[in-house]
This record gives sequence, C-alpha cells and structure tokens, in this order.
Amino acid sequence: MLDKNKMTTAISMIVLLVATSVILSHLLADDSDQRASGLAEQVYEPDRATIRDTDRGQVIGFSDTNNTFSWLGIPYAAPPVGELRWRAPQSVEHWPKQLPALKATTACSQPWSPLSGELGEPGDVVGSEDCLYLNVTAPRQPNSSASNTKLPVMLWIHGGANTTGSARFYRGQKIAGDQQVVFVSINYRLGPLGWFSHSSLRNTASSPEDASGNYALLDIIAALQWVQANIHTFGGNAANVTVFGESAGGRNIFALLASPLAKGLFHRAISQSGSTRTETLARAENFADESLPGWPNSSNELLAQLQINQKTAKDRDEAKIDLGTMTETTVAALLRYQTPEMLINASMQLMDHPDILRIPQLFRDGHVLPSAPLATVFSQTDGYNAVPVIMGANRDEEKSFMARDPEFTSLQLGLRPSIRDSERYERYAAYYSLRWHMFGGNQIALLMSTANPDTDIFSYRFDWDQSPSNWIVDLPTLVGAGHGTEINFVFKDFNGDLRLPFEYSQASRPGRLALAKAMMGYWGQFAHNGSPGRGVFDEQPAWTPWQAAGANTMILDSPEDGGWRMEHYHPTPEDLIKSIEDDSRIGNQKERCRLFVESFLISQHSSDFWDAERYKNLAGGGCADYDPYQFVGLP
Repeated sequence: MLDKNKMTTAISMIVLLVATSVILSHLLADDSDQRASGLAEQVYEPDRATIRDTDRGQVIGFSDTNNTFSWLGIPYAAPPVGELRWRAPQSVEHWPKQLPALKATTACSQPWSPLSGELGEPGDVVGSEDCLYLNVTAPRQPNSSASNTKLPVMLWIHGGANTTGSARFYRGQKIAGDQQVVFVSINYRLGPLGWFSHSSLRNTASSPEDASGNYALLDIIAALQWVQANIHTFGGNAANVTVFGESAGGRNIFALLASPLAKGLFHRAISQSGSTRTETLARAENFADESLPGWPNSSNELLAQLQINQKTAKDRDEAKIDLGTMTETTVAALLRYQTPEMLINASMQLMDHPDILRIPQLFRDGHVLPSAPLATVFSQTDGYNAVPVIMGANRDEEKSFMARDPEFTSLQLGLRPSIRDSERYERYAAYYSLRWHMFGGNQIALLMSTANPDTDIFSYRFDWDQSPSNWIVDLPTLVGAGHGTEINFVFKDFNGDLRLPFEYSQASRPGRLALAKAMMGYWGQFAHNGSPGRGVFDEQPAWTPWQAAGANTMILDSPEDGGWRMEHYHPTPEDLIKSIEDDSRIGNQKERCRLFVESFLISQHSSDFWDAERYKNLAGGGCADYDPYQFVGLP
C-alpha cells in the first residue's frame, strides 16, 4: 500500500498527465488558430472620445490598450434569419439611438469546439444566425476628415475550415497601435448556413447572388462595402484596404481575389496558410453514389439525412425517392424550416470523422466566383483582382493534424502522445505540408506573376519551432512549425486569447518577440505601401518580390535558427509527383496511388492540378486499378 507521500506524488502525476492531455487536445485541434478563453462576457466602459457617426447611426466605443480605441459588435448587415437565410446579406436598418459597441457579439452558428468562443460541450451547436457584426480598433487620433491623415485599413478574416471560429479571438490593439493601421475583424456565416448550393434554392432565388450558394463570401464582401462607406470616421483610408486571413480565412482571401463582386473593395491581400480549392456545383450537390460523385455531405445527402432524422423516411433509399417527387419550392421550404442545429447535426452525421465539420464551399457559380478553376483564373491577366499579395505557409503545416491522427500517433497510457514511426511521420508530414506551400503559395505566385508581372507577389515560409520539449511531449517534433502557429507572431500576442497553451517557454521569449516584431513590421509596411520592404522602421532584411529563379521566399525563423532571410524555395507539382514515383520507402503501389490522390484530388488545397492520365500511368505500376474516390474520407 502506498504511503501518504507516495500517494500524493502519484495523484499529482495523474493530475499533471490529465491536464497535459486536455492542453494538448486544444493545442492540436484542427485549424488551431483560435482558443476559447475568457468566455465571460466583458463589457467595457464607454468613452465619449470614441463617438462616431456611421451611415446607419451613431456608435460609441471604449479606450483600449496600446493607445487605441475599440468598437465591438457593429452590425454590417441585417440578421440573415427567416426569409433572409441563404440570401445575400441585406442592408442593416438605421438605429435611432447611440449604439454601444462595448462587447463582443455571439459567434455564427457552429458545432461547439474550443475554437467556437462559446460555452458548450462536444455535440452542442452554439452561436446564432444573427451574427453579422464586425469590430474596429484604431490608434487614438483626432476624428479628422482630411484624407491625408487617414490610415491604412487591415481587415482580418478568421480561420476554422469555414465551419467554426469567431472574430472575438482577434483583438488588434498591438497591430493597430504599433503599425498605425485601423484593424477590422469580422464574423461571417459558417457551415451549411454560409455555404450551401442546391437547385431548389438556385431555381427559386430572386438574384444571382441569392442563387450562388456562396453566402459567407457575400458576407465578407458586404463587410468590405461597409468599410468603404464608414471606415473614414474611424480614421481609416478606404482607398488603402488590406485583407488578410489564415487557413480558411486565407482560402477566402484567394476567393476575394477571384470574385468580380469584390473588385475595387480592397487594394492588397495576405493569405496565411490558404488554399485555392473551389467546387463545381455537381460535387457540391450530387449524391455520393452518382457517376460524378458529390461530397459525402453534399446538399442532397444532407437533405436525405434530414428526412431520416425527422422520420419521414426510414432510410437513405426511401429519402431519395421522396425527394425526387418534391417540387423545388417544397424542398426550399423544407430547408428553411430546419433549425441551425438540425442542419449542422445532419451534416456532422455524414462525416466519417466528425471532429471538425468540413463541407463543400466556394462554389464555381459563374457570378460570385468564376466557373473556371482558380488556377485558370489566376493565370489570366484580366481574370482576377490583381493587387499586391503576400502568400505563404508554415514549414510543418500538416503536423498539427497528423499529431491527432491515430494512423501516425498513439496515446501512451491514454494520455501521452507518441509518434508511431518517426521516419514515416516526418516523411508524410513533408509530403502533406508541401501541398500548402504549392497550392496556397508558390504555384499561385508563379501563375499571378506570369499573368501580371507588374503586380508584385511576395512569398514566405514560417519555420519557428522552439516550443518546449520534455518527457511529456516533444512539441518541436510532434507539431513543429505547424498550422496556425504563426498567428501569435503576426499579432504579437503570446498572452491573450491567441495564446497556444504549452507552446511557449521563457527561454524562447527573446527570440519570439524579435521575430514577432519583424513579422508585424513586414505586414504593417505592406499595408502602408504594398511592399513589405524592410519593415516599418526600414531596418530589416529586404523582402523582395517572388520570382522563379534566385532568392524568392522570406524564411521567418527565430534568430537562433537563422532569423528572417530570403532564400530560394520553389516546389512544383512535378517535383511532388516525381518524389511520389521515386520514393522507395512507400510500401506498395496502392499506398503510392493514395498519396497521389491525397496530394492532387481530394485534399482541401486544390484539385486544379489533378492529372488523370498521369495517375493512371503513375510509375511503379500505374493506378488504373484504383478508383481515386475509394480513398475519399472527405474531398
């Protein structure tokens, strides 16, 4: 029997391990760019110096940290509820009294997760359909109408797979105060409420926007229109707007670049760990067993699941028959009858691994987005909104996801994460992470710089990996420079809601702060004049435009590991294909074919470079015997 001291030590160790497991489950969550901390609703004290007149009424904000003013929860569109669900955002009504913009608003409807910013537990649906609000933070300065006093505007689009997340995590006091910009963050519709393409809605719509299915992208465009109409009263320059975002936010940046409806609403763009995948209407709507299969949770699959859940059909086959007898008007009414919980839960039921909801999104409707793939759009001189762009990704993007994948890791004692095969882990992390760099970075930089050589493109790779390593977990190996780890550096925030638990040690603090200062300086300088140059204080290594040859990519790393410097980095699809073909460590041809499919067809990054003939004849024995869609968990 344990004595009292030994029992106390054992209990302490168990508590430590449990706490570590909880921390890691948050740290390694998919799209781990947001954290649910500080959920108690904080209401700030109003400051009369922040009274501003917008085109819909007067607002009052509060004095914030870092010598800034902030306004939280300003409506930029009418609540998309009732008959306004699955319609383009509508103008918000005038408010007759002064609006107190003193607290963060509820997130858009989404499945609960540590990323939602709402109280709840797994299985809950949290948030609200009434969520189209934005936040503004600006340096304290006189409210002058003189155009030469106006500051650049930086509008942030949060990540979260376009199904989760909230603007409340991103407070811009440091970037606004240090870089002298006006910072805006926005909520936009998520999941099947923000992205839903179905013939019943398309054929009963009153406008091409309503028919598009791209309601979340239309929300972002509406927020940019609000900026054009109102940002001057907050000290911002509507003629100098930078849009920036990470993960799904970076993917939406590419969509803004491609959308004709966003033309002229922004003037620079930054995509952090973005992707360029868009979906055909067939893939978004078809049943999964059609000749051209749709997503496992396509709009028709979702409708069938709703029928089953409501017990109007006993199974999927009966639901398909029933749906085939309904008119478009009846189906549209059926969809609008559903609650957000019904829609989101049905979509989650259709996923093999519902740890985070993934849905078809960014539809090639031919109006909000072009009908052509983005690789085609970005290769045409007049095909997109050509503005200066920063684009890039983190060196070890995919490790943030692989670290929770039982194919690659296990939990010792049910708690301590352990890599099953270190060589295989690093090899697959390199393959999978390369997709982010090609299809959200270098390959798009090549297309854009060729189509519009006079419009500068800037590329980066984030390499910082100085998180702690101890007997509990080796974070530099397990996660490294994983997905979402650069956000804290861009916002220079290692203590607030953006802080990643367990990620930072006191030993790394000097290097972290130095790199954060450099990155924020590059981002700020880019917002001011369209080039990151040498940073705001003109004291950093010059970040030059992307080019195919020579030093073309800014490597962002700690001073101990070489700091920030320009290097040549230009991975291509052909490089990746040859690596897959020549890699003798791949166990069998089926695994080789799967890796090709995951790289070029079914990942969330892009299907624009899929080569069916190359797949069929892939070196090592070809892949004609393997239907590529047999490897699909989700497209």
